[in-house]
Amino acid sequence: MNMTHHFDVRANQRGIKKDLVDLTLDLGDLEGDKIVLTSKIIDTEMKGLQRRMKLLSEARKKGGVVVVTDGGNLITAYRKSSFNAKLAKNS
Repeated sequence: MNMTHHFDVRANQRGIKKDLVDLTLDLGDLEGDKIVLTSKIIDTEMKGLQRRMKLLSEARKKGGVVVVTDGGNLITAYRKSSFNAKLAKNS
């Protein structure tokens, strides 16, 4: 979207950075000619990010996770730190 001079001046006066505008455009609800980022939307997004951070922490504790696929089928999964290339080569 194009930014008008008025928008630039007002957003700057109100301390609304471009990143917040982009976030609002990305996540906000369209209400007529406005896009609104509500506290409810923010809370929902933050809960999702907290869940994702928890999963990433679990994956890190495992040294990473590997999922093997073939033709859209899930074959196996293992900790990345448990893979031994020498053993795999000999089998």
